[in-house]
Amino acid sequence: MFGTQTGGSGEFNLLHYWRILRKRQLTVVIFTAILVVTTAVGTALSTPYYAARATIEISPDQPSVLDVEQVNEVVAYQGGSERRAYYTTQYRVIQSRTVVGEAVRRLREEHGITDFDEVEDPIAYFKRHLDVSPEMDTRLVHLIVEYPDPDHAALFANVLAQTYMDANVERSRKTTMDALAWLSEQQEVYRQRRLSSSEELKSYEYTSVLAAHQAKLKSQARLEESWSETRAERVEVEATWQRLAQQVREGSLLAVATGLSSDSPVLTRLLEDHQDLQQERTRLAGRYKTGHPDMQRVDQQLAGIEKQIRGQVDEILAARKGRLEILVAGEAALQRELDEVTAEVQQYEAKLIEYELVKTEADKNADLFKSLDQRLSEVDLSKLLTPNNIWFVDQAVPVAEKVRPRMSTNLPIALLVGLVGGVALAFFSEFLDSTIKSRDDLEELVGVSFLGAIPMLDPAELSQLSEVDRHLYVNARPRSTVAEALRSVRTNILFRLPDRPQRRLLITSAAPREGKSFVSSNLATVIAMTGSRVLLIDADLRRPSQHKLFQTDNEVGLSSVLLGEATLSEAIRKSHVPGLDLLSSGPRPPNPAELLGSDLMLRLLDGLKSYDFVMIDSPPIGAVADPLILARSTHGVLMVVESNKTDRDQVTQSRSRLAEMNANILGAIVNKLDVRKSGYGYYYYYDYNSVYHDTEVDRPDTERNAG
Repeated sequence: MFGTQTGGSGEFNLLHYWRILRKRQLTVVIFTAILVVTTAVGTALSTPYYAARATIEISPDQPSVLDVEQVNEVVAYQGGSERRAYYTTQYRVIQSRTVVGEAVRRLREEHGITDFDEVEDPIAYFKRHLDVSPEMDTRLVHLIVEYPDPDHAALFANVLAQTYMDANVERSRKTTMDALAWLSEQQEVYRQRRLSSSEELKSYEYTSVLAAHQAKLKSQARLEESWSETRAERVEVEATWQRLAQQVREGSLLAVATGLSSDSPVLTRLLEDHQDLQQERTRLAGRYKTGHPDMQRVDQQLAGIEKQIRGQVDEILAARKGRLEILVAGEAALQRELDEVTAEVQQYEAKLIEYELVKTEADKNADLFKSLDQRLSEVDLSKLLTPNNIWFVDQAVPVAEKVRPRMSTNLPIALLVGLVGGVALAFFSEFLDSTIKSRDDLEELVGVSFLGAIPMLDPAELSQLSEVDRHLYVNARPRSTVAEALRSVRTNILFRLPDRPQRRLLITSAAPREGKSFVSSNLATVIAMTGSRVLLIDADLRRPSQHKLFQTDNEVGLSSVLLGEATLSEAIRKSHVPGLDLLSSGPRPPNPAELLGSDLMLRLLDGLKSYDFVMIDSPPIGAVADPLILARSTHGVLMVVESNKTDRDQVTQSRSRLAEMNANILGAIVNKLDVRKSGYGYYYYYDYNSVYHDTEVDRPDTERNAG
């Protein structure tokens, strides 16, 4: 902005936005006022709407008047998501074309409502006035109808609620009738199945499967017992025979005979005789040798006895072997008979399985037929009861108070929207505004140093001054803000130009009518007020204005000197401001640019040795090339920019053209700054107050030089 940035970036941005709003406050006010007035008029002229609310309760459980469950009973939803889905579905059903269409038909035919006759789509028209609003954490649903007629609004809400409940009952009745037809079909099917399974079960019972199976089981048990006994005896006999035969083969005949003696008296006697002979031989062996006749006789007797014993043992073993063979044959026979009986038992068990299956199927068919018969009776009864899980809680009644449009609601909203929209429009307008508005625009976007800002003059104050005082305002009001602003500009110029006997300045602008001549004359006046000798040259040979500001004639001037029609001393006039002389433009020449760019002009400027400052008021850069020609002959160029009017592109182009001429651009002066609107006053006063008490700067050049 115009001045030095002193706060933090956040504070600076907020101040910047605030200044934009202050500057564009009229835009915000007008936009808000238009919106509020339009809303008020629209609200006043709009058709009033009245709301009627019918409240119904929707239960997810079908009420039951029987001791059994209804065929069409609504599922009791336990899960939260399923419950939400159920209620969401019901809300959609209420607003469906089927239900709403039936409600419209009833309103037409039963209540004589003609409001839908001229409507292209009555259902959509009805739905535009309908709002289905569930009450949280309850089963209540409000059917709200907003309509210009309060009586019709209440009637529409009640008829829609009743239509929805009737549709729910009709849906339940249809479900019951469908279930009744299906149950009747299934009953006939299971009746045939029950008859078929009963007949098949009877055929199993007539064959006495159970009795035959029991008989075969008993026979199987008996044979298993006989076979077990025979097998045990066979195993014992076989083991004994094999053991005895093995002992005989191993030479243990007497041991075997001793074991078998209990079964044979002959063998017992032979063993006794053998024992007696053995004792006798033992006695004779003590008296005789082996070859003695008595010993030989006893040995022969012993051999005979042993032979008889072997014969008896062989006979007994042969008898036992025969017994073993008989037992083996008997065991095999019993095994064959047992296998036959077991096979017959298995056959009967398979028949028993089939019998159990047939019996189970018969029982199941009988139970299903009984259940279907009972269910059919219940459904046949339930179709007469028509229970409903939806019922009225409150019927809609006409309400005389309108719900929309409401002035008390619309106006605050319009005010809020207007303020927001106005602020947005203000910032958008500021964004689109490409004129010079701030110091940042000059220094950052254009690239020209800021020298100062001159406030806009108060028209009321100007009306109190004479014409010459209005043009040379700082001379009439030396302590005014304009004078102080120009002093700040003078100070910045002195800081930018090194000390030299004479300072030659060119004052121009990018476009016409930016206050360039006013700034030139008043800046020259301010400099002269410090004691410096100042010459103000009006170099605008096409549209001169300085002679008008100083209230003097323009018969002789710069053009006269350049054309040789007058001398410089004859053309220069003293002004009523001490220390300030004026060289007006003079009569308009045919070739202004050639005169200003001539060597005569340069020699004229070089000959002004007696002045501390030479101020040249030139035409706008965008209009003619005169300022570019004069810029080469000066020490610095000052550009005058009108606040909120001069386009940034024009200033940029002017700066570029001056830079091409190698002109020393000291900076730009912002003119006609409306401090109240722009909000830049703080920064302006900061600039000039920073040097206001700089007495060294304010002292005349003669005093400084003398000091």
